[in-house]
Amino acid sequence: MLFRRPQDLGPLLRDGRARVGWSQTRLAEELGVSRQWISLVETGKTSVEFDLAFSALQALGYHLRVERADPPRPEPPTPSRSRRTPLTREGEPLGKPRSRRARREP
Repeated sequence: MLFRRPQDLGPLLRDGRARVGWSQTRLAEELGVSRQWISLVETGKTSVEFDLAFSALQALGYHLRVERADPPRPEPPTPSRSRRTPLTREGEPLGKPRSRRARREP
């Protein structure tokens, strides 16, 4: 089963419980949570603690494998400090001090 969104956890737990023959109460006891927590997750509650969701999947015999679905998006270009070409004086950027020799030469 592909797990694409948080709401996919509920049916996965319900199917897993049915496969191993456990009630909501039995799974809740195994995890140390209330039966109501199991019921909420199975009916679509998405704000659950990851460690509990992970433990529930492990208790039901699932293994998680993460795969990249799409190729990574190219990173946006890093903005440069300025898109202007720096002004120059005889090939040197302005603000850069010239040596005394360079100033004396005609």
